[in-house]
Amino acid sequence: MSQGFGVQNDALRTYARRTEPDVERVQRIRNRIQQLELSAGTFGKLPESDELKADYDAKQQDAIKDLGDAADALQNIVDAARATADRYDGNEQNTAAGFGGA
Repeated sequence: MSQGFGVQNDALRTYARRTEPDVERVQRIRNRIQQLELSAGTFGKLPESDELKADYDAKQQDAIKDLGDAADALQNIVDAARATADRYDGNEQNTAAGFGGA
């Protein structure tokens, strides 16, 4: 019935387990960047220094948001891989029960 199609649920779970540390690593990087604060005089006393700091602050906030989005996306992938494996397990059990198996 599967016509040669098969799913290795253990592979999905292994992928999820191995990807989870990446989620944590991205979150740690995000937290480190979020803690970085530059003082007003960091870029010197030139007239453009305030604009440089404002640009830095904007880029920092963009990076924090992007890293948060990346961590969320990775977590969604981890969750989806696990859910897919669980659904395939459930489907196999239902199919086996439908044919009188255990």
